[in-house]
Amino acid sequence: MSLFYPKKDISVQTIRRLPQYLRIFYNLHGYGRELVSSTTIAQEMHLLPIVVKKDLQAVGAPSKLRAGFKVAGTIAVIEKFLGWNNLNKAFLVGVGHLGAALLGFAGFKNHGLEIVAAFDTAADKVGKSVHGVPVYHTAQLSSIIAQENLKIAILAVPAGAAQGITDTLLSAGIAAIWNFAPIHLQVPAHVIVQQEDISAGLAELCAKLKSK
Repeated sequence: MSLFYPKKDISVQTIRRLPQYLRIFYNLHGYGRELVSSTTIAQEMHLLPIVVKKDLQAVGAPSKLRAGFKVAGTIAVIEKFLGWNNLNKAFLVGVGHLGAALLGFAGFKNHGLEIVAAFDTAADKVGKSVHGVPVYHTAQLSSIIAQENLKIAILAVPAGAAQGITDTLLSAGIAAIWNFAPIHLQVPAHVIVQQEDISAGLAELCAKLKSK
């Protein structure tokens, strides 16, 4: 048996592949498989076996010499690495069409994220619940963040409002922002920002389609 421990520095490409690995390992676990080779995983993901092997070793996936990676053990270490084995509480700002859709996505809990509050300024939304999540006025941001000790924000507001709200979040001690607003946020180095640029993804899709 060989046992690996997570490396301190893991590439963004590896991290982005981890959820795909998890889905495959979940399926294998459901079929009762105990071991799987990097070659089998590579064929499923259209990767080189060496890439799969390095990715899984990087997060400390347990393996058996010449037999492959242990399915249950690999699930456990990837979930732990991603933090999906513990729920992180988050809140959302901007309950428009996109924000409401994010609130309605039940899969977040399976990925270690629970949205416990939402904020908006629209009178027809404040004081109500959207998909079971209470909506507060944006003026209450700082007090609710402090009260619930929240550290993760999901930003789904127009570009013009994003930086101002971000400044408020920074003053309230937010540690991480998942930004869906089409703007680059100005934050201190210690604050994590994950940018989701929908227009960039669409542009890439259209360019690939055109190239065919």
